[in-house]
Amino acid sequence: MSDPDAEYMNTDVLIENGNIKEIGKGLPADGATVISARGMILMPGMIDGHRHVWQTLLNGALPKISRRYAEYDRTTNMIYALAYEPEDMFIAQLMGGLACLDSGVTSVIDQMHAANGDAMEQAAARGLMASGVAGVFCYQMRNGPYYTVGDTYTREKALADRNQPPDERHWATAEKIRDLYFGGKDKVLHFGIGLSGSVGTQTVEQAALEFQRARSLSARTLTQHMNQRPGVEPPILRGVGDLHEAGLLGPDYLISHGVDVTDEELVFLRDAGSGVCSTVMGEFPYAKPSIHGRAHEAGVNVSIGIDVSIALTHDYFEHVRSAYWNLFRSDRGANLAKTLDTFDVLDFATRSGARAIGFGDELGTVEKGKRADLVLLKTDRLGFSKLGSLADRVVTSATQADVDTVLVAGKTLKSGGKLLKFSQTSLAADAAASRTNVLERASRINLL
Repeated sequence: MSDPDAEYMNTDVLIENGNIKEIGKGLPADGATVISARGMILMPGMIDGHRHVWQTLLNGALPKISRRYAEYDRTTNMIYALAYEPEDMFIAQLMGGLACLDSGVTSVIDQMHAANGDAMEQAAARGLMASGVAGVFCYQMRNGPYYTVGDTYTREKALADRNQPPDERHWATAEKIRDLYFGGKDKVLHFGIGLSGSVGTQTVEQAALEFQRARSLSARTLTQHMNQRPGVEPPILRGVGDLHEAGLLGPDYLISHGVDVTDEELVFLRDAGSGVCSTVMGEFPYAKPSIHGRAHEAGVNVSIGIDVSIALTHDYFEHVRSAYWNLFRSDRGANLAKTLDTFDVLDFATRSGARAIGFGDELGTVEKGKRADLVLLKTDRLGFSKLGSLADRVVTSATQADVDTVLVAGKTLKSGGKLLKFSQTSLAADAAASRTNVLERASRINLL
């Protein structure tokens, strides 16, 4: 997968200490555990560059394909998020991480923005870590919220609270979570920060203080919703250009969405080594098209992601295909699409995706020396393409149901089409109980 022209048949991969040690034909097993993959396709584990994992518990409650989605922010972030208890959050994050693995996603940037209490936030970190998925747990910096179940509060006040710089409680909890759960060099899940919604709401000086403080916590990734707002004037932060002028961009910085980011600003991101994540399926209805095509042309490392796991399918191959179809929303994107091959499309979810989230040296390709985050796809289904390159077959035909085996750092977490670490029956029962409790509590939050 490191070379678009290199596809190997009947080839062995030797894994040792969590990394790929050798790739070749007829490698000696020497007592190693053997995974028989005859007739399967081996590919890198996929990367999701932007997902709100906590929403997995409520998948389907607010479908994107519905007029009701217009109330997404109010319903999901201002009501549902405050109706969770720590035990619900643990289950949500656990099942969300497992949902990633089930679909062949081995690394996820989790922007955990239901940051509504110390116990809740610790439960979120524990739940995602328990799933075994790799990536970055990005603790959301924010102010408030200052209401809960049983309260009456106005939407305007909730927005005003949220748009303020992060409060001290969140900074203290971020440091606590980092120290409690993310020590040790061998962990595959890292600590990161979800920066607050400073774009269009806070000054450049306030944003700079937040960047500096987040970096002082040794966060692996700083991720941010980049929803630039027209008509905003200095000293309010307008977007990437202001961050560039303030010297705040860097290889640890990953933006999501950014449909208003200019070509000049993409050059700023590229030169700083920053990454972009386009949530290509969820962004399809946006007024402006996704920027993954323009970013790709500019040489920016690009990833894709699900984003709103409450609203969209968790079958990640559908999102891979959406990365191609989304390009046709503009003439410029359509012209780019004509130059791409299936390897390039899959690249958004593998090699380029790994680079975008800052793990390009470790992940994204099946390559000697890289971590063994790998996926085996069954190909015996009648509808699975039998002709074309391996990339052709994967991008055209693969679905979540074809994911037979998933390894993270050489550990098998899915085999024979089944997740191994947890009883799905037991987890489904726990999730059903939590779902009922969350929805009942949500009904008692009166947001005017």
